[in-house]
This record gives sequence, structure tokens and C-alpha cells, in this order.
Amino acid sequence: MSAHESEWTRPDGLPPRRPGGPPPKRRRRRPLIIVLVVLLVLLGLLVAADRLAAAYAENRIAGEIRKQGFSARPHVTIDGFPFLTQVLNRHFPHAHMTARNVRQGPVTISLIEGDVRDVRVDSGFRKGTLGRVDGTATIGFGDLAKASDQPGVRFTAAGPDKVKGDVDFGIGSGTVVWQVTKVGRDRIRVRPLSAEGFSLSDLDEDLDFTVPVGGLPLGLTFESLSVTAKGVALHISGAHIAFSG
Repeated sequence: MSAHESEWTRPDGLPPRRPGGPPPKRRRRRPLIIVLVVLLVLLGLLVAADRLAAAYAENRIAGEIRKQGFSARPHVTIDGFPFLTQVLNRHFPHAHMTARNVRQGPVTISLIEGDVRDVRVDSGFRKGTLGRVDGTATIGFGDLAKASDQPGVRFTAAGPDKVKGDVDFGIGSGTVVWQVTKVGRDRIRVRPLSAEGFSLSDLDEDLDFTVPVGGLPLGLTFESLSVTAKGVALHISGAHIAFSG
């Protein structure tokens, strides 16, 4: 091969292909890889910024809600993605709220869980409204026993509206079944239905008691109740609830 032939290259810039040999490898497209990496980095930054905005909004709203009757800061989780658009509009269509150990009159509510709709706030997150709240406020069996003034009694679930427990009066003991109902606007009545081991007629008034549950946080209304494995669940709700610092 002459010197002129050895220096010849193909129009596409690749060296001449040898007869019978494999096609030459093309150079990698590095600019495309760089663009993909940059896009992934930007996407990660946007997701991180979105989550930071969500955490900020949840923390600010929880702090303001706490001032509306909660003994401790509730936990607020706001749904939806992307979140930055909700922050810009200051409108959060759906959120969840939980609070633990809320003192309520003679009892402590062990857990409040609420499904929150249509949350709107001002630019400083200091004022706002909750369009609708629906949830439960659970009074544990231990707190219900304290309200009964019956030493040593331990309540357990005995049906959708009943509890049972062993009582000891010193001169006798037995097992009692109570019915749990809502009376009036904001009271729970725990009324004995039957007893084993002693006559209920002589002690009926001593075993009948009520628990006031008025003044719930955020002005929530006690609608109905049910007995669960964890205690007495009050079904609560509220609408157009304003909060402010």
C-alpha cells in the first residue's frame, strides 16, 4: 500500500474498512449522557424542594392548629404531588391529622385521628380554615375506668356498644356488662345492664356514670360512638373551622 493510500480516510471520518474485517466502532455520544445526568440531577433537586415545602407547610399548620385546644402539637400530613403548586395557591385539598394524649375533662383522649379537606391558609401560614374534618377520638379503657370511680375495674369490649369488667366491692365481687351510649350533645353514659356474682338491683346507681366530653379541640362535634378493641371511639366532625395564631 502506498503512502497516499494509507492516509486516506472515509467521508464520515472513520478509518478505511479492511476487506473482511469488522466495522469500526463509533465514538460514544457523550453530550447525550451529560444531558441525561443533568436532567436527573435537576429532577432530584425538584423532588427535594417539593418535600421541603411539604414539611414546612405541615409544621406551620400543625403549630397553629395546636393553639385551638390541643395540649400538644398534632401531627399533620398533607397529600398530593407536586406540592409546590399547593404552596403557591395556599390551598391543600386533602390532609390527615393525628394527636395523642389530649386532656378532655375527666378523661384523656388517647388518640384523635382526622381526615381533613379543603385547607386554606394566608401567605404567612398564621391564619386559615379547615373546610371539613371527619374522624375519631378514642378514649382508652383505662381512662374510662378512672371515670367510673370503681377501684380495680378493668374494662374490655363486649360488643359494638358494650363493655364488661370485674368489680370488687369488698363484700362481694362479680362481672358486670355496661352499655355505652351518647346522651345529650356531649356526654357518654355508661349504664350497667347485667351482672354475675351479685344482684345488680342493689348497686345499679353506683355503677351508672356519665363522662362529659364537651369542648373538643377545634370545636369538633361529638356525633356518635362505638366500642372498639382499643376503647370507646367518638365519631367527631366539623366544618368551616377557622384557626389563627
